[in-house]
Amino acid sequence: SPPVLYPFCSMSPKDYAGLVGCSTLAFVLYLNTFNAGFVYDDRRAILGNEDVTGAGPWTHLLRNDFWGTRLTDSGSHGSWRPLCVLSFRLNFLAAGLTPFGYHLVNVLLHSLATGLVVLVGRIHLPSRAGVLAAGLLFAVHPVHSEAVAGLVGRADLLACVCSLLAYLAYQRHMDNREWGSLLLTVLLALAGLLCKETAITALLLCGTCDVLAAVGRGHDKHEITWKSLPLAGSCSLLCPNKSSFFLLQHRLRSLSILSVSLACALYCRLSVLPGPSSAFAAADNPAAHEASWRTRTLTFLYLPVENLRLLLWPQRLSFDWGMEAIPRIRTLWDGRNLLSAGFYAFLGRLLWQSRRGLPAGVLGFSQVAGISLPLVRRLGDNSCHTWLGNRATCDCHHQLAEQPWSHSGADSYDSELATSKTKTGTGTGRGRRSRRPLPEHPLMCVAFVVLPFLPASNLLFYVGFVMAERILYLPSVGYCLLVGFGFARIWQQLPAHSPRPFATRLLLLCTLGILLGAHGLRSFQRNREWRDEEQLFRSAIAVNPPKALGNLGSVLSAHGRYEEAKAALTMAIGFRPSMADAHFNLGVVHQNQMNFSSAVTCYRKAIQLRPQMAVAYLNLGTSLVSLGGDPGEAMRVLRAGSRLEGQGVRDRGGHEAARYTCYLQLGSLLRSQGQLKEAAEMLSEALATLGLQNQNQRIELHLRLGEVYAELEDWQRAEEQQMMALHLQPQQGAAYVTYGQTLARNVSAKKPKAGAENIKINNKLCCLQGSRLAEAEMWFKRALQLAPLEPSSHHHYADFLEQQERHQEALSLRLRAASLAPADYALQSAVADALRLLNRLVEAELWYRRAVTLQPLAAHAHANLGAILQMRGRRREAVECYHRALELQPGHAISRANLEKINLSWDNT
Repeated sequence: SPPVLYPFCSMSPKDYAGLVGCSTLAFVLYLNTFNAGFVYDDRRAILGNEDVTGAGPWTHLLRNDFWGTRLTDSGSHGSWRPLCVLSFRLNFLAAGLTPFGYHLVNVLLHSLATGLVVLVGRIHLPSRAGVLAAGLLFAVHPVHSEAVAGLVGRADLLACVCSLLAYLAYQRHMDNREWGSLLLTVLLALAGLLCKETAITALLLCGTCDVLAAVGRGHDKHEITWKSLPLAGSCSLLCPNKSSFFLLQHRLRSLSILSVSLACALYCRLSVLPGPSSAFAAADNPAAHEASWRTRTLTFLYLPVENLRLLLWPQRLSFDWGMEAIPRIRTLWDGRNLLSAGFYAFLGRLLWQSRRGLPAGVLGFSQVAGISLPLVRRLGDNSCHTWLGNRATCDCHHQLAEQPWSHSGADSYDSELATSKTKTGTGTGRGRRSRRPLPEHPLMCVAFVVLPFLPASNLLFYVGFVMAERILYLPSVGYCLLVGFGFARIWQQLPAHSPRPFATRLLLLCTLGILLGAHGLRSFQRNREWRDEEQLFRSAIAVNPPKALGNLGSVLSAHGRYEEAKAALTMAIGFRPSMADAHFNLGVVHQNQMNFSSAVTCYRKAIQLRPQMAVAYLNLGTSLVSLGGDPGEAMRVLRAGSRLEGQGVRDRGGHEAARYTCYLQLGSLLRSQGQLKEAAEMLSEALATLGLQNQNQRIELHLRLGEVYAELEDWQRAEEQQMMALHLQPQQGAAYVTYGQTLARNVSAKKPKAGAENIKINNKLCCLQGSRLAEAEMWFKRALQLAPLEPSSHHHYADFLEQQERHQEALSLRLRAASLAPADYALQSAVADALRLLNRLVEAELWYRRAVTLQPLAAHAHANLGAILQMRGRRREAVECYHRALELQPGHAISRANLEKINLSWDNT
């Protein structure tokens, strides 16, 4: 390839136009991602990550992994990417959780990466046509959609940008061996490592390029071999042999620094920082858990072929390639082994042909001149005595000359190189020198494909996935360079062999245009699939049915499309019966449809398959309570779920949240059964054992514990718990409401004693009760001031007023609460209850009917409506309501009791 200058130097307007055009195409093609949301892994990495949302301190970016889990946690992935998480946090500080800003940054990074690919192509590709072909292909390749449209792919985008910048910085260092550019190379590579682990291969790419430049064949008439070095003893410092030694010395120094930096980075990443604490799940990488060594070997040897297929024909794409998306190769007679053999044979032949073009130990005079000529200019005529243009002849009769390259084709860099002259600075005596000739073969392009892919190939060590499209973002740089290299060679050779060069080149351009157009359309379509989770999961059903259907069922369930969700989840379980998540999500669907018996069966199966799934224990306990059976079983399930340590769970935050809710549900169940001491013990255990980072959760536990102590009439402890909640969050209205409730209950618990001798004591008690009631009402009013739009503040203040038999005031507060939350069933029912207390039965019936419309599958809603109809004498309608309640919940006690009263009265009549 021609000795191009450092990529930014001597760029013509056409080069700038190509650079801007490729980057612009990369930006425009992904405009349809701006209206996408947070999908798949984005939810956990961004929405559920406290390091992104600012719930945790900045220092936690260095302590936690990419998903917000502590690196030392048993369920951590070990993926330490603080710079990528920092970019998400800056997005959050700029625009909160609005997806547009996150997607904009991703698209800008892809556009920047495309421009850097063009600059790298200027170094390694022999013509402008090849550079443009490589840049355009990188801009539109569909395999990039996951990295750009999926927000978690930003790690790959940043790693690629840092790696390419490091590579370009090292090209500058190879020009002049300056310390600054070498330091910049190392720093950029380390920055890429802080974005994603595969970026460490940037140092390998830099070293490989330097080595290939050292052993590349020169284009001079004379060559220097290592055997000729001792023959130049009488030459001055600037003789070619000693200049070669000078060049070799600096190259070895650079390579040594790269090697030391690489070794230190690997040591710190693998030894100092914690790695994954638990093995990856078998569903994520089935071949890694395969017992047969032969099956593992054959499968992993085939995976590079499948990745190459994604680069060559990216039509069959998927958000997940786990489970059996790529079936394991269990026998030598599998036809895919032929593909593996062919792939490695082709790669070996390519390397062998490249080796034939790289004789070891050969240095051209143009390489020596790159170092010696500037030194000659500094020293004047102390060594070499004759200067003729750009030719130098020393006293040992060696000639140093820059030879021109002759490439056929009008768009090669010849015209630029022929007119570029060496410049000398008058003040510093330093000027930009031409690039040493790099090898004229695609070996460096192959290195760009192979080296970044190796860490994720499962060939060196097992990783937590079989294949991932975003992993190919950096290796695809090499693939695009290879395509550009081939296109440039064909473009240059066509005029010499074709009788109609214009028509032939036009056909070649049309072929390239069709390829780019097909890839562009596929990328546009793939971006639309990444717009929301339903489209994304539906697009992968043909590739990975169990995973895609299981996730699709969860999404449909969240949207209330229960029948579709049930069908999808049932199909997923049919493909893979051991999917705990699918059983759990099917249980959620049954639970939302009030089919609690089926839900219990699904939750039990999920727990059997994954014993550490705390949320399954939570939902199982809730379903058992709803069935109305023995509460003891529900208590045992909730107690077991609350005490799960979660060894090896991936989502530590979700696991702890489920444990916290188990404690709350268990406390409420124990209170309803009158086991107040046990309830207090469980809530105290929750405060002591849960590592609650969320302050609101700790406040809720203190408030609940205070209520339990109040029911135990342990007023001192009750008030202590309420005050703790107030100290944790003095601006939270709920804490004031609960404290007011505690004071009010404390007053009502102290009843006057009978007898004349207790008159004085009773008078003091009445005064005390009056003052405490006034204090309690003050706290309720304070809560309304702090949270005037909080429905619960109005609701609980109304409860307090009803205790004081101030029903009219309570009604106005209940109406206000219901207007603030018109979809809240409990608040609508409370208005109906308040109207019933005021004997406004007609209005109460209307509010009860409104409550039924909000929860048509709730047995107590129909029972309440039946009760008000019974009070109004409309017994037939009341009986229908009670029957409906019993259909929904066969053990509903109130409905049975009221039906017995109605039958008794009818019999008497």
